[in-house]
Amino acid sequence: MPTALAATVRSVCGVAGILAWSRPAADGEREVAQMVDALHHRGPDDGGVAAGDGWAIGMRRLAIIDLSAAGHQPMASGDHVLVFNGEVYNFAELREELAALGHTFRGGSDTEVVLEAFREWGPAALDRFNGFFALCVVDTRRRVAWLARDRFGKKPLFLARLRGRLLFASELKAMLPLCRDEVTLDRAALAGYLRYQYVPGPSSILREVEKLPPASWLEVDLETGQTGEPQIYWQPPAPDASLPAATPGEVLDVVREATARRMVADVPVGAFLSGGTDSSLVVACMRDASEDVRTFAIGFREGTYDESGYAAAVAQHLGTRHATFTLSGDETLKALPAFVEAFDEPFADSSAIATYAVARLARQHVTVALTGDGGDELFGGYTRYQGVGARAEQIERVPRAAAPVLALGRHLPRVGPRLDVLASAVRLGTAAAAYRETVSIWRTPDLRRLVPDAPEHDALLDTFDAAAGGPVERLMRCDIATYLVDDILQKVDRATMAVSLEARNPLLDPAVVAVALRSTEYAEEGPGRKPLLRDALRLVLPDALVDRPKMGFTVPHTAWLRGELKDLLHDLVLSGPDELYRRSTARKVNRRLAGGSRLAGHQLWCLLVFELWRDHWLRGRPLPALAA
Repeated sequence: MPTALAATVRSVCGVAGILAWSRPAADGEREVAQMVDALHHRGPDDGGVAAGDGWAIGMRRLAIIDLSAAGHQPMASGDHVLVFNGEVYNFAELREELAALGHTFRGGSDTEVVLEAFREWGPAALDRFNGFFALCVVDTRRRVAWLARDRFGKKPLFLARLRGRLLFASELKAMLPLCRDEVTLDRAALAGYLRYQYVPGPSSILREVEKLPPASWLEVDLETGQTGEPQIYWQPPAPDASLPAATPGEVLDVVREATARRMVADVPVGAFLSGGTDSSLVVACMRDASEDVRTFAIGFREGTYDESGYAAAVAQHLGTRHATFTLSGDETLKALPAFVEAFDEPFADSSAIATYAVARLARQHVTVALTGDGGDELFGGYTRYQGVGARAEQIERVPRAAAPVLALGRHLPRVGPRLDVLASAVRLGTAAAAYRETVSIWRTPDLRRLVPDAPEHDALLDTFDAAAGGPVERLMRCDIATYLVDDILQKVDRATMAVSLEARNPLLDPAVVAVALRSTEYAEEGPGRKPLLRDALRLVLPDALVDRPKMGFTVPHTAWLRGELKDLLHDLVLSGPDELYRRSTARKVNRRLAGGSRLAGHQLWCLLVFELWRDHWLRGRPLPALAA
């Protein structure tokens, strides 16, 4: 990386603003300046604020394409003003089309193409974009603004309607200084978080704040603040039996094209490499496009969690410049405060700490990193697809009276957790509920004991019921709409932003998605094994590097709760009044943890992360220093 660039580039960009503002523009400009200051870590390369009658918008920028001042934001053209966080990979093709329609361009940024596309087509431009983004466009003549988010919601966008105005920001922390005294905890969102270890959208953890759904746009009347409902502009392709299933060669071709598009940048580009199917295929395709590829992996001294050897073998075969950063559990524990600082909404997927660690390593060498995210959801890679989820429809035929009998075995070694899931699914009696229990951390019986009065508005049930296709395809489509959006992509976005790194996802390219979702019979035949993607990988790697066991990307948080975090768990979770949940239930679960229950470790981790978040972000207390 050039020295001058290394000194200035720190993080990806963020957007913020206030719409339907009734006070003088200068007041809105000052408040939005405070909001974008809170996002400085996302893009200290550049930043700015623009304001007018009824609106004020701002952003921080990490320069990836067009490092010149021509990429400065907010960007104006005619009656339109834009702030844009993300990348549009097909901007060159769109630029040619727009130029033919009479549009002129001052620089070479994709931001300028997005702005001119809105001038030409309005929100209809969104479906033309191949990329990821959160944006706001103000039309000063029509007195409206549009907020929009990319197809899979890779870039977050929070909205808050307070005192007749609408605030928006890439991160919750940008809003909190302006509205901390006006917001309240959403108990339904808390219940959803405890169940899934993330807050399911479109809710946020705060009742007054929501998330704009993926693949949607919202029009805001700058005079009245009225918005209507978000408009969906894209959905994953529906099953079509008339289309032939893809071949492994076709999959390889579309992944190659998608990867090449994501290697376009004016800064150094690398990749995360775990040695698994998804990241290995992406790196192999990068190697086709470039002789010089940098790859990065995290290893753990505790062998149970370490897959760095697989990554090193793939890197050696492909000839990449590979780096591995090996951590002990104690060293990883030190990153917990930084993790809570980066995730300003409760998020208990412990693999985020490991993701943060590999991102920190990569950022020492590159500004953009490609990942294999999306492969499990699109090609059927989760082992849970083999279990209760794949047999969900059969569960509906089991008499509910059998549930108490099955529940008697919940504490048996090895089979106990499966019987517990099965008992909960049979008790609830629907295929959707069966799958929900499969993916839940706090399953229904324990959740109702912990927070008996908390309402649950669970979109997963509706999403599952509305999904089309065979049993495994329904699970995949449900995960695409929920787990991928609110867990996987947000984990990577937050972890990489915290260290000034932009992550790109070739497997979420529209062409790859279309091929995957017309070929789901492969997933039906081999649930949890991704046979189509594996066969594509066999075209570029030997079988010995393809046929490896699937490993999770996690950290030893259950061991921490029994050891280094034991006192903190007692002080924050196991003691105190029953304000939001029953501490007595948490103490019972802690006794299961002492008995060796891994599920109990996940459940208590959710509670501890929530309490750390609440202490720091709502009460304003400093995060604890955790020494190894």
